[in-house]
Amino acid sequence: MPMFIDRRRLLGGTAAAGIAGAIPRWARAQEPRAKIRVGLVRLISSGPIFIAEARKFFDKVNLDVELKYFADGALAMPALVAGELDLTASTLNAGLFNAVSKGAPYKLILDRGIEKPGSGSMTIVASNAMYDAGFTSVDKAKLLKGKKISIQAPGSIDQYLFGRAAEKAGLDPTKDLNWSSGMSYPDMIKLMGVGQTDAANIPVPLAFLAEKNKAGKIIGAGSDIEPNAQLACWVMSSKFLAENKSAAVRFSMVHTHAARLFNKAAAAKDPDVIKIVSEATKVPAPLIERAAPRWTWFDEKGMPNVESCLAQGKFWNQIKLVNATVSQQQLFDLSPAKEADDRLSKSNPFT
Repeated sequence: MPMFIDRRRLLGGTAAAGIAGAIPRWARAQEPRAKIRVGLVRLISSGPIFIAEARKFFDKVNLDVELKYFADGALAMPALVAGELDLTASTLNAGLFNAVSKGAPYKLILDRGIEKPGSGSMTIVASNAMYDAGFTSVDKAKLLKGKKISIQAPGSIDQYLFGRAAEKAGLDPTKDLNWSSGMSYPDMIKLMGVGQTDAANIPVPLAFLAEKNKAGKIIGAGSDIEPNAQLACWVMSSKFLAENKSAAVRFSMVHTHAARLFNKAAAAKDPDVIKIVSEATKVPAPLIERAAPRWTWFDEKGMPNVESCLAQGKFWNQIKLVNATVSQQQLFDLSPAKEADDRLSKSNPFT
């Protein structure tokens, strides 16, 4: 018996097939819903996550994200190792390199902030006495010899930037600087105000408060010392990455897209994004606006500055805080970032 095919159905089917062929396979086949537990600190630089939450970007890629907040990023790393988190952010600190050299169960997968000139968040503040003595810009770091430098912890990004400033000034950061650690940024400001510390690396907008309260003077940015230094990376459990690669890529897609919006918002002082970040961090909106565009820069492709990361590891090795050299292969798995950027370039589900 002959078969008769309706012309409209034939044309419709042909068009549908053409459309399907134009849509990437990953978008055509609904990826399974996945849960990811993320450690987060309520910082302005966590803005891409706050944007993603507010605009429901995670739902658009079928992710359930459980945010767990920590007072400091260093407190989240033990939770990651213990299996209580799947992902968190970490600076390129000495402890990270030591752990990786011993086979730590995690990989750096995605950019989490770069000290780009004009957009980086780290600020160098000198005490009033140091400023009066001539420490008025970071290229005068030779004046720091024998002086007390406040840092959050040994092997921190604070120590790295001051250490590099010292090296560039011909000083030995292990012998010529007096490191004082174990303090929060507000505590550093208080100590500076009473003359008990000489300089500190304080993020905006807290640095503005230090100057407003006449505790010290802003003399430059972290990028004046080390342009485009990597501030932090997203770190994922190796087990989760192996078992949930699709979720890792989708998270990277969300963060990369939201980070692009964050960069634009910082440049434009976007009031909607300022409101989102203010509500999430409890930092007053006018202070966030004043800090713009220095909210922290994110690479538009989600890629860390690998050269900077390895340079920080080398520095910790030189000053004997790390006992082994860590390779790029040991430190990174950037395949989620690369695949996320590729997917976004072909079909962006957030636009």
